[in-house]
Amino acid sequence: MPNNGIETFVPPQPNKYTEPLLFLPGEYTLSQVGQVPYFSAVIPLQDLVNQIKLVEDIPEEARITWSLEELFQRDINWERVKKELVNGYLKDQNKLNFFNSLTIALLPQNGFKIEDDYGNPESSPSSTYENGGWTQIDVGNICVEFNENKSIGFLRWHRERVIPVAIDGQHRLAALKEYCKDLTPGVSDELNTKIPLIFLILDDRVGFEGRSGNTLIETLREIFIDLNKNARGVAKSRLILLDDLNIQSFCVRTLLASQAGNSSLDVLPLSMVTWRENEVKFDTGYSITTVLNLNEIVDTCLGSASLEAADSLEENEVKNYINKIKGKLELGREVQGSIKDHLQLCTNREEPFSFKTDHLSAFREAFCSQWTPHIVQVFREFVPYKNYLSKAQKLGAIDGMLADYLLLSKENRDKFKEHKKEENRTFDPTQEIDVPLAELQELKKNEWAFYVVFQKALFINFFEFDAQKQSLFANTIGDTRENFLNWWLKQINELHTRGVFNLDWKSGKGKADLWRGIANNPVSGTIQYSRTAVNRISSFITICIWFNYNPEQLDVRKFVGGLTKEPNMELPPIVQNAYPSLKAGLTSLIKTRMDTDEVDEEVLKKKVKTELVKRLKASQG
Repeated sequence: MPNNGIETFVPPQPNKYTEPLLFLPGEYTLSQVGQVPYFSAVIPLQDLVNQIKLVEDIPEEARITWSLEELFQRDINWERVKKELVNGYLKDQNKLNFFNSLTIALLPQNGFKIEDDYGNPESSPSSTYENGGWTQIDVGNICVEFNENKSIGFLRWHRERVIPVAIDGQHRLAALKEYCKDLTPGVSDELNTKIPLIFLILDDRVGFEGRSGNTLIETLREIFIDLNKNARGVAKSRLILLDDLNIQSFCVRTLLASQAGNSSLDVLPLSMVTWRENEVKFDTGYSITTVLNLNEIVDTCLGSASLEAADSLEENEVKNYINKIKGKLELGREVQGSIKDHLQLCTNREEPFSFKTDHLSAFREAFCSQWTPHIVQVFREFVPYKNYLSKAQKLGAIDGMLADYLLLSKENRDKFKEHKKEENRTFDPTQEIDVPLAELQELKKNEWAFYVVFQKALFINFFEFDAQKQSLFANTIGDTRENFLNWWLKQINELHTRGVFNLDWKSGKGKADLWRGIANNPVSGTIQYSRTAVNRISSFITICIWFNYNPEQLDVRKFVGGLTKEPNMELPPIVQNAYPSLKAGLTSLIKTRMDTDEVDEEVLKKKVKTELVKRLKASQG
């Protein structure tokens, strides 16, 4: 039997061909159109950078001829490459680095032209092995050698007549090339890193079968477009649930039960949170919130601080981020000192900054103790959510059969019903699943609490009041966050009892259409899902809370008069600051009713006051 061992390897004489690259062959034969063979290999980083090309490396003349505006749909975003992939990932010494395989097309080249086919070889290189048992196939100026059973092989190509181009993984390749600019050949060990590649040779001599009549470029265009069209980024909600290095993400996860069926009051049950889908709204369905909405709530809690938004190589930007986080989370002196020292070390080494594992653990513990219980308590004690969770518990939607159903993807829920019927012929999916879930859904009717704009506003209001609790209340309600939250929840629940948070508050003669101009469109009355609407809802809640909290201020006209006075030292800043956004919404409503933008300022001011008086009277029940 021929000896295919590497001891018979004969180093090739220096020529215009690349060094032999060991590959494992494979092929896709799933289509009726034909089959696509591929050659899987690894290549040292230094060879990758020197040999493999980006689309933009192809001569301009060839790209014009190719109509590459159709073929290569995405230009390289070099700002993203440098900031996110190089500085934020490859250079981060606190992260494990890994890229999946790049797909490389070996294309026939003649000067500045890309040929329509591989043609015949300019010259045929000598075999890699002396002994028999190996088959050599020359696809133009590409040399493919297989062992006897075609289980492995060697690949070489003519350096001047073949151009290897990344048709999938351009940004990854660009990042690796950019990263290597700071490395020294023969000195930097990183250049020995092996990078996985998949080579495509679109020629029938190696088994390729494509659409009849298609040129090489047309075939390549089809593969490229399919690769990029079918590629899907990881859903943001899933990234939040999986990312262990992002402070905001793991803070979100502290709010959620760690496993299905967990009915602990310290966390939110998974069956009551939309976490599979990339969804923000929850006014339909069976959730009381979504992962994306929790992410925004935590973002607001942390002061919208994001290390990703900062340049990790700029010391001052990182310092500003760290100070913002420290302003929201109390950290021990030892941890603060360690973070400061680590930042200085990264700055001196000109390395991108990222938190060490012990820093991340400290952040997580701080958020867990200082914020998680209170955010969860809002969901547990605000009446609409409390009633909903209580009903869900009774129905088994938190730790029973209904929870099992809700935890499935929407696509698998019908299969669940079928499986239950197979297990028990008397099982009635309508009565056992649909009817109780309809009962649960009924609780969402007429409740602002189950609309994303309101939930965001609710938590903004909580965080804003919390930030000013000491100046607002001194020692009247206690100085802890727990004491403050109990007070705030009492005020919110009283407003709910009075019907202030009813979705369909109807206006009668002389009464206010409570939410129109605040969260409802002045003309159509439809809900506005904008940041402006969120801020107006929070502002209205603030004014209602303060008005109803102070018995001596229950003269509504006097209170509104003081509210519109600039400044009014009798009212705290949080209440005064709430008025302008509310005024803007009511002004828009009044102009809509009068069907003109030309309204005398004094008339407008009087009408705004009248409108606000109506609404505050309504908040008294």
